Amino acid sequence: MKLYIIGSVASGKTTLAKRLSETTNIHYTTLDEVIYEPDKSSTWGNRKRPVEERDRLFSLILQQENWILEDVGRPCFSEGLKQADTIVLLEIPLHVRKRRIVLRWIKQRIGIEKSLYIPSYTMLKCMLGWAKNYDCGKGELYDWLRPYQDKLIVLHNHQEIEKFISETKV
Repeated sequence: MKLYIIGSVASGKTTLAKRLSETTNIHYTTLDEVIYEPDKSSTWGNRKRPVEERDRLFSLILQQENWILEDVGRPCFSEGLKQADTIVLLEIPLHVRKRRIVLRWIKQRIGIEKSLYIPSYTMLKCMLGWAKNYDCGKGELYDWLRPYQDKLIVLHNHQEIEKFISETKV
């Protein structure tokens, strides 16, 4: 199985990837970890990998027999869309995502949830902005996904996600 999960910040991509990984025994990768590497000297707590290294890491993932990927939908990872058996687009309402962003940020600030970045006030503001801007760019996203309509599944809420998980088989 090759599954690519796309959605906004706080849409539930990582949670869905983890749950599917547990039920299928297929490793999942958050593509943020391919883009960024830890860097404690940076204001953000990470830095972008060189493009060559990013592309090499991504290529190694795609060579695996099975994989689960999750990302916001960056064009540099479009080969994953081509190779995926199924693409899941999480279309969770903005008010739900905003609540999740704030809750996640609080958990990260008090140290009960890990993050690939420093959970600063600036990062909180950025995430809320990214969630809002994601909705503004949906037309472009849909255009980008149009060639893959035959393997695209759009999920809008918790019930649809739970049904998808229960029906997913290796």
